[in-house]
Amino acid sequence: MDLTRASLLREMLTGTELGSRTTEFAHSLRRFTTRTGGLMLFGPVDDEPWHLTAHLDDELHRAGVDDVRPSLVRWAPPPDAPPHLAIGLDRLRDAGRGESLLVVAEEDPAETLLERISDVRRRGTTIFSIGSGDKELTSLSHETLVPELLVPDGFGWTSRRIELDHDEPQAALTDVEPQTTEGFEMAQHLVSLAAADQDAGQPGWRRRLRAAIERLSGEPT
Repeated sequence: MDLTRASLLREMLTGTELGSRTTEFAHSLRRFTTRTGGLMLFGPVDDEPWHLTAHLDDELHRAGVDDVRPSLVRWAPPPDAPPHLAIGLDRLRDAGRGESLLVVAEEDPAETLLERISDVRRRGTTIFSIGSGDKELTSLSHETLVPELLVPDGFGWTSRRIELDHDEPQAALTDVEPQTTEGFEMAQHLVSLAAADQDAGQPGWRRRLRAAIERLSGEPT
């Protein structure tokens, strides 16, 4: 999903539970990451969150937010990996207060992953997670997002071949059918966009005041 489509999607979802929760989640992520370079992303050994890390980095860079740029923590980066892809588990051992660990795990996390998260939490790092609702991951997280519970039924489409009743050669035809499996990726796009909001790092009362002023004036302040 490119930036234009993701931005249109976010606009369409304004006022929905999915739109509101992903925005609140992203703003909390910004607000609790107070140390420069303190945003880390982490996930299962076989599904590291490259996708979200890249999108967050792009959006924050585009918005001119350089103090909360994300870093991908990897289980075993190869020796010849470029610097931004060579951050290993030692980074977690150095984590502490003022930093945030965003865990992305579409499937139920393995025990080894949970142990790493628990260790980081004990050092005072704020834990955020995007997952499937796993109880252990939820209990370790200060804030969690479960896209499966937020995506409206039937939101999203996929192509499928239409079967005809005769044997004559036909051009490939497609139709659309509901699909919710894209919800996990959709939520990540929404989070990356919301994290770059101008007021994302402000306390909640300041955002509400700003929104009220904009509604009264009819234009952004």
